[in-house]
Amino acid sequence: MATAIDSGILRLRDWSGLSCWPVYIYDRAFPVAGRSWTGIGQAHNAAWLARTGTISVTTGKHAVTAHPGEWIIPPRVSHRIQFDADADILSVRFYALWPDGRELINPPRGVVLGRESSRTLTRLAKRLERFADRNFTRADNGMEFKKADAVQYLALNSHFFAWLGELVGQLSAAGYPPTTPAHADERVLRAAHLLNTLPLSESWNLEWLARQTGLSPAQLNRLFVAAFDTTPKAYHLERRKRAATHMLSEGRFSIKQVGLALGFSSTCYFTAWFRTKFGVPPGKWCRERGTNA
Repeated sequence: MATAIDSGILRLRDWSGLSCWPVYIYDRAFPVAGRSWTGIGQAHNAAWLARTGTISVTTGKHAVTAHPGEWIIPPRVSHRIQFDADADILSVRFYALWPDGRELINPPRGVVLGRESSRTLTRLAKRLERFADRNFTRADNGMEFKKADAVQYLALNSHFFAWLGELVGQLSAAGYPPTTPAHADERVLRAAHLLNTLPLSESWNLEWLARQTGLSPAQLNRLFVAAFDTTPKAYHLERRKRAATHMLSEGRFSIKQVGLALGFSSTCYFTAWFRTKFGVPPGKWCRERGTNA
């Protein structure tokens, strides 16, 4: 017999552990239209509405294409993205993470939502984009670092959650229901939540993380490994690696900008770190994938 957590029905307290916020929102011609690149371990979720032109996502041997009026949701696993030369899109990128680091939305391959079935999704996305554009400078970049008062924050989340709820419903109807949180000690889940939401430019250590959870460093490390089969340090390292490859693959950020966003004081330090983790310097990594940095 399925339990409540298996069927997606949770206590409101459990849902409160879900971390969701928009990363950027824009509605215009795509800056690298006519080009393709490989998306690897995306740092956050994305959903694109094709206004003009087409958007294609290929995962292994599976390929899908969104035509004008349709939405396309790429997977978090490695995939190939192709935008038409005249692609004009409405794009929403966002985080939706459980404390254990799993994504609320995690389809194994690209998904297209049809024009007729996603009319409400489109209407809510336009409303979200208009609100963000009116209230925040450059809503197309770094939304999580924008400043807002309580009224603006709650209003933004009202628009964002309305859109996200519709997206989750559409994906569920297409056969891709949302994930549910893992069973783990609540103190460990809090540690994972902190690691997921801590700005990548900020430093931390195990002693600080342990104090936030009321555990000793040794206890936290042991319980974290038992829950997630990895240490807090390795867990956070994977987040940094995903963010680095995602930002570089987009072609919108220089190597220096990516390094600063990840907390490196110089491009040299970032390049050395990247070479250690991926076997090649970031410039070569980008050239091999046809992206600019």
